[in-house]
Amino acid sequence: MEAKKVEFLKLIDRALDVGNTMLDTGYPSSDRLNNLINQLKQIKAATISDRLEPSGGTVTLGLAREVADWIENLDSPLLKAVGAIEIYYQQQL
Repeated sequence: MEAKKVEFLKLIDRALDVGNTMLDTGYPSSDRLNNLINQLKQIKAATISDRLEPSGGTVTLGLAREVADWIENLDSPLLKAVGAIEIYYQQQL
């Protein structure tokens, strides 16, 4: 697998870890968090199977915007993790 995809998958896994930890500790917006985790899993599967559309430097995945709508702390590790995914997607894929 190409190095850019491997790095992208690592960023997704990091965000999944943060999200799952939040679920395990009883985060109050668990429905929205579960939706995000499912989206991340779908993006991961699409990346592995080469079905993820390239950004072309303009398209985003919409993850950071979605999380920012419901996350309580804008300095959240989850928001930082999905923000890193968005930046990498736009700049590298």
